[in-house]
Amino acid sequence: MAMTYQKLFEPVLLTATAATIFTVPTGSASTLLKGGLVRLTNTSAAAVDVTLYTVPLAGSNGVSNSMFPTKSVPAKDYIDVQVPQMKAGDFLQGFAATAGVVNIQPIAGAYFSS
Repeated sequence: MAMTYQKLFEPVLLTATAATIFTVPTGSASTLLKGGLVRLTNTSAAAVDVTLYTVPLAGSNGVSNSMFPTKSVPAKDYIDVQVPQMKAGDFLQGFAATAGVVNIQPIAGAYFSS
């Protein structure tokens, strides 16, 4: 089994509607993201609610794949969130109650494939 370390995605500001943050590469159908960790940083002076989803390939976000269900990120603070295992083609989506003030960036994670 091969293991690949690479930056999962560039930091991005969350919008007020669910948007795709990154997609697990589909170069190999056996690719699996393990050990994912992201940081949500609130740059505003007020707490902001954030929601994240790990959506299966060709799926849509919803209750069944919510991995960080509407939690408040304190003002001028951050929260680290573990990302569940994701397979090739799965994607991470998220949004914040206030657009443009919470960024998400990768902290850890590796792709495994056979």
